[in-house]
Amino acid sequence: MATPSNNKASPIALGPDSLAWKHAGDNLQLLMAGTTLLLQVSHPVVGTGVGDHSVFKEDPWGRLQRTTEWGLRLLYGGQDGSPQAGQDLREMHRNIKGADEKGRKYFALDPEAYAWVHMTTYYTMVTSQRLFGEKPFTAGEEAQLLQEWVQQGRVLGIRDQDMPQTVTAFWDYFNNMVETRLENSDTARYLLDVSLKKVKKTPQLAMMPDWMWQRIYSVLGKNATLATYATLPPALRKVLHVHWTGRLARRFERRRRVIQKLAKLVPAKYRYLPPAYLAVTGQLDRFRPVVKKAA
Repeated sequence: MATPSNNKASPIALGPDSLAWKHAGDNLQLLMAGTTLLLQVSHPVVGTGVGDHSVFKEDPWGRLQRTTEWGLRLLYGGQDGSPQAGQDLREMHRNIKGADEKGRKYFALDPEAYAWVHMTTYYTMVTSQRLFGEKPFTAGEEAQLLQEWVQQGRVLGIRDQDMPQTVTAFWDYFNNMVETRLENSDTARYLLDVSLKKVKKTPQLAMMPDWMWQRIYSVLGKNATLATYATLPPALRKVLHVHWTGRLARRFERRRRVIQKLAKLVPAKYRYLPPAYLAVTGQLDRFRPVVKKAA
């Protein structure tokens, strides 16, 4: 891979000794994919930009694949690949701009919005570990992970002043953003009302009859909706008019306990994305080809 071409020192990429390498590649986080996306697209800049410029409605699986590939480059690319991927991603977003239906101008590289997209995934890692992992992070691990995620933000080109620097500051920042900045955007409504309930077949399942896929996804969609409703911050549930009851909370708690028990039985090869698996099992000699292939 090419090395960054600017004259400034490249930000330091995270490595296999980091908590982020392991937990960002933990497939348990897929259980909170809906929540993460809703947190992001409920920001007015992100929601409008995605609605105007993304093909997620027409090609949801292709969009997911490309997002995953970018994530692999950004986090697991090493000192040669990660900073360059961060620069490339910013260049991709540089011309994404416009105005929403209220006449408010938006720009994809708006510092607040760009930082918010990154920092929401810290919430995802901490919350998914608390709800579905073998045990929650300790206070020390939460602090370490936050510092690593701030460092990863630098790789993305985010300024320190736009990211909370301590765990206490993160939760103050996160709660303030949810309560004062997030909106019931059209893109958020589409995710809630359509994507969680109905989505096209993946290309790999093209031979499957439509009726079979619809039945399968109806079950998957109900479980994804329940997990999303359960893991949304209460203030965002209110903004999005999500109906949450004690009955739903009890149903989620039963399923959460089952998932938590089953997760312990899943082999690491299937529990983690390939780069994370190779990293946590010490197979770094096989690591680089995986990232290059994904990139």
